[in-house]
Parts: sequence; structure tokens; C-alpha cells
Amino acid sequence: MSQIEKITKALSDKNRIKIFDLLTKEPLKVSEVAYELDIEENLASHHLRVMSRNGILKSTKKGREVFYSINRIKLVNTLKSILKKQYVKDLIKEAQKNSK
Repeated sequence: MSQIEKITKALSDKNRIKIFDLLTKEPLKVSEVAYELDIEENLASHHLRVMSRNGILKSTKKGREVFYSINRIKLVNTLKSILKKQYVKDLIKEAQKNSK
């Protein structure tokens, strides 16, 4: 599976989109994500695991707690590779023409 496929899969759920949005502000632990989304901790943990496995998140251990944050380097590199695709370049050019 390509990195692009992994990232789109990791963001293919509404709760994961919400988690991504939360983590753009600050690193959070599972209990905080669960609280913010009003879901069970095991479900929050599942979503965080999927996102981590697919490269969107990274985790940092502080004592006994694990904090999740966006893996910015991997995300930026994936976005760069998306922008290199010819069909994406064509879409951007077309959009620019139509916006004038």
C-alpha cells in the first residue's frame, strides 16, 4: 500500500478527521481524545492506533502516559508526493484557469 493510500485510509472516518483536527492544536493522550470526542477510550485508542500505523501520528511517552501528535514530516512528504502526480498538477492548472 502506498503512503498516499495509507493516509487516505487513516482519514477515512469522521472521528479520525476530528482527532486530526484536535491534534493540530496540541499533543493529547487517549483519555483526552476520548473526552473531547465523547467516545469510549477503547474506541479512541483504536482510532489513534489506525492513524499511527498508517503514518499520520507519532507517539511520545512521558512517564506512564503516551501522547499522540501529528507526524508532520511524514504528512508533508506525502503531500509533496501527491503534488508531483501529473493528474494533480493538471487539476490545479484547471482549477486556476476556472477561478479567473
